[in-house]
Amino acid sequence: MTALKVVLGVFYMLICLIVIIIVALQESKSEGLSSVITGESSDSYYSKNKGLSKERFLSKLTVVLSVFFAVVAIVLSVLMRMN
Repeated sequence: MTALKVVLGVFYMLICLIVIIIVALQESKSEGLSSVITGESSDSYYSKNKGLSKERFLSKLTVVLSVFFAVVAIVLSVLMRMN
């Protein structure tokens, strides 16, 4: 049981680091204050086709890793209470 806790703890820490890095790599979803003032839109071919881009991949990967993060946190919590 102790080895399982250690392995899950290491896996948990890796997920934490990877999620932090992936979130830092993603672009901001807001257009910013300048577009509000000027009334300009940032609609471009790239912004309309984000489903096929690196941004969409990073977004999906963030969701998947966040679910793993939550599941591992719950499992570790249950294992800690079993002692």
